[in-house]
Amino acid sequence: MATTKKTTTTRRPARSRTATPRQSNTSNPSLATRTGKAIAKRPVATAAIATGLVSGIAAAVAGFFAFKKSGKSFSEFSGDVAASVKDKATETSTKVKDGLSDAGTKAKESVSKLRDGIDERFAADKTQAEIAEEALTLKQTGETTTIPADPVIEQQSKVGSISY
Repeated sequence: MATTKKTTTTRRPARSRTATPRQSNTSNPSLATRTGKAIAKRPVATAAIATGLVSGIAAAVAGFFAFKKSGKSFSEFSGDVAASVKDKATETSTKVKDGLSDAGTKAKESVSKLRDGIDERFAADKTQAEIAEEALTLKQTGETTTIPADPVIEQQSKVGSISY
């Protein structure tokens, strides 16, 4: 028959139930400790929260002083502020809509010019009469334009592999 060895286990000594100062801090850290750890882990987020908090407090103080200086009741003052904000929002919305429609119109014009083959860089420099005069001069002298300037493209256009 097979024999088995009996293993012995050693027990750890019992811990003291009295809490040391270090144990109490780790099990329930104070607000200052938690805040310090949060600042160390996420400094950018903490700075953003602090900035928002300071801005909110400053706005509340400015609103309180404006309310006291106006001499109106709170409902009158809040109604005036709401009407002012609504007017500004409507004005801004109108400006944005007008800007978008202007941008859309300009984009459509640019696309139509590109589809028509008008190159604005060259068309804006010469009038229609100047272009016609140049064409007539080139026809009479027998010269050709310098487009295309690349010799490879010039060879390909002579062969007929590229059409313009």
